[in-house]
Amino acid sequence: MKKFGFRLLIFFGIPLLFFGLLEIFIFEFKEELLSEQNLESIYKQDAGNYAWVNNVNADSLKILSGSSSVRYGLSCTILNYLSSNKYNYVNIAMDARDPIQTYFILKNLDLKNVSAIYFGLDPWIYTKRYYMHRNKYLYLDFSFMQILKFSKEHDKSAFLKRYKSLIASILPHNFNVSTNKNQKIPDDYGSIVLDSKAINFNDSAYNWFQIDKYGWSELQFIYLNKIAKLCNIKKVEFAVFIPPKRSDYSKDYKENCSLIHNEFLNNLVDENFNSQIFGKFDQLDSLGDFDNFKEAYHLNKNGQNKYSKLFYELAKNRKSVFSKDYLWFNN
Repeated sequence: MKKFGFRLLIFFGIPLLFFGLLEIFIFEFKEELLSEQNLESIYKQDAGNYAWVNNVNADSLKILSGSSSVRYGLSCTILNYLSSNKYNYVNIAMDARDPIQTYFILKNLDLKNVSAIYFGLDPWIYTKRYYMHRNKYLYLDFSFMQILKFSKEHDKSAFLKRYKSLIASILPHNFNVSTNKNQKIPDDYGSIVLDSKAINFNDSAYNWFQIDKYGWSELQFIYLNKIAKLCNIKKVEFAVFIPPKRSDYSKDYKENCSLIHNEFLNNLVDENFNSQIFGKFDQLDSLGDFDNFKEAYHLNKNGQNKYSKLFYELAKNRKSVFSKDYLWFNN
């Protein structure tokens, strides 16, 4: 019996000790693991997917960036028509794309012909909950208790991916970007239309954040500011904008997310974020509201058409400077 107990101790004890040591290592060296150098080795290759941006024949480029609300919300073709092709808009936004990935794409693009970069500001993108949609290397940013909760609720293999990312950080990094210089320019310069039937909004915006379980991702706020600083160095105009939301989402957000929204603003203030900002959650309410959306936060073709025209006017007009007092709603 003693021999069996000893074997049991060895069988379970050694792996637990090993994983415990890994967690201690992550805790002690978290800052180094999430350094810009290490993150660049993970994200730099993404810039290779946007070599086509430098193939756009224009003296002046304006880059749209952010997550899905930007990818589906704006039509570059409409924007370029409105500008009479004095400059060309291109769209590098992607579903759940965050400031971190965007920063490394921009950092590794040739920005010499870029006159402006605009980033869509959606607060839930800045939460650790959204790591479920990102490169799993960011799992190293969770505390042990956070990754434990996350593995139970969102990703059963979270610990395995966390440790694989740890090993990847130790192995030699490849800093070369593989690009195809003859990349075809995508239709509508990267913008996409959602043209399916509208979906009801039956959830609560509060559930998208889960701040009480996983917290905010400080990295996202840091890298949003890094984008602003990169633009300043390259002498490129930078502004954030608030993509429109359907009125049912705006109503729910105002009623249930006021504390979360205040925390979001405080995080931006803590990073000394002071870039230009424009747009409102409810900016399409008077232009058809429900007729413009596939669901509460993604525009359909009709909405994309209307918002592109509105965005064009907002982007060329004088903009506010970010502050906690900026009004996110018209009413």
